[in-house]
Amino acid sequence: MRALVIGLALATASALAAGCTDIGSFSTDFGECYRGNVVAAEFVRTGFDQNVQLSLTLDISALSVGRGQAGEIWTSDGRFNGAAVSQMEQLAHDNISLFQFPGGRIRNYLAHATPTDDAPAAVVISLMENDKVEVRVIRAAIESDRSIVPLFGVFRLSLDEQCNLPNQ
Repeated sequence: MRALVIGLALATASALAAGCTDIGSFSTDFGECYRGNVVAAEFVRTGFDQNVQLSLTLDISALSVGRGQAGEIWTSDGRFNGAAVSQMEQLAHDNISLFQFPGGRIRNYLAHATPTDDAPAAVVISLMENDKVEVRVIRAAIESDRSIVPLFGVFRLSLDEQCNLPNQ
């Protein structure tokens, strides 16, 4: 009986280990970025034209612990121009950092970045099972300042190994 229990435990551990993905492999190296277009459908897009492209550099180790800059974002419309992507250290260690939603996501991160208009936006970074990255940029309208437009955009990104960004 004990051998059966040990055998089942080892089989379960092996199955779990086989399903694990090295999320560190999502970090970009110098000259690399993730790049892709916004989902064009208007019902999931506001504040971005339908042809806007987003580029993202990513440091998963910094993002995972919420310490320091974890990457940068650029958009082809100039709204983000090398904006630092960060996650609060407290958020990285809170249970909310474990949030999940369906659709082939390995891990989600709730971060923030500041566009060129200086009004911060939430950034949800999803590491996908197909080695792609999905980014959601979210910002509510600010009633006291009508010049700050609401933002919502879903960007599906693929790794670009020859990415030419302004500061690289």
